[in-house]
Amino acid sequence: MLRLNYEKRDLGFVFGVAVAMMVVASLLLSLIFGNAEDGWRFWLMQALYTVAIGSSVFVYAAVARVNPIAAGKLNVKPPLAHIGWGVLATACLIFAMMPINNMLMNGIERLGLPAQGVDIPDGAENLAGLLIVAALLPAFCEEAVFRGGVAQAAASFKNKFAALALCGGLFAVFHANPAQTIHQFALGALLSLLALRSGSLWTSVLVHLFNNLLVVALNFTVLGQSAFWSVTSNTAVVLPIMFAGLVGFGLCVFGYIKTTRSNWKACSESDARPSGTSAMALCVSVVICLVLWFTRLFLGA
Repeated sequence: MLRLNYEKRDLGFVFGVAVAMMVVASLLLSLIFGNAEDGWRFWLMQALYTVAIGSSVFVYAAVARVNPIAAGKLNVKPPLAHIGWGVLATACLIFAMMPINNMLMNGIERLGLPAQGVDIPDGAENLAGLLIVAALLPAFCEEAVFRGGVAQAAASFKNKFAALALCGGLFAVFHANPAQTIHQFALGALLSLLALRSGSLWTSVLVHLFNNLLVVALNFTVLGQSAFWSVTSNTAVVLPIMFAGLVGFGLCVFGYIKTTRSNWKACSESDARPSGTSAMALCVSVVICLVLWFTRLFLGA
């Protein structure tokens, strides 16, 4: 009989399988596509990579005899109020973090380390690639793993703040992007809060999709240029935007918690029992991600 919920013991395994799939997919796709610098090959490689990561949670569910639809809360309709608050909070977070991301990127380069930006190929397929591969696919595939698997397993933690911090941290180190680690930590924690409080994975999927689409849209405006977010050269504009974003984000989270009903179920005693094997899998996976994080910091992408 299939289990209908993830438990604390599943957390390390869900994340571990995702990291293993990430490493294997990276190696195989590099062998098949090489550097993939031309447009369609680049986007196809990225699409396959994202789908491979997303499939990891379903692979684990099949092995662990878990119903991924019920356990991942894919069968629950997302509440509109939760989506609305999530969209507002995410928009504020983006404008708050853009200057911080820029400062981190510039600081890394001033230390003589490789630039942390991502080069996107030019071409007619660029917009389609951004919309499908950089916006749509990650919104579902990453949510299936991190909010449909990791967060659902972390929901059994007695300390909810610790659960959200862990989910945000794992989401950040998995991406191994030094300049955006803080942003990804905050986004990962927010999306986990949305998924767990709403009781539906689709809440975080839709908010994640909004986040990605907004970033893509900004990419085609002056707000998508790193020079605009320079605190040193554009202080009068950037600092007010950053502080307004931080205040707005805090108010949105506060308003969200105060005005919506939580479906985050309390931890049961059976779920609270630790698993040494799961903890070991989690630790090993985190170490692998940190190695990749430092590799990118010192050697570049």
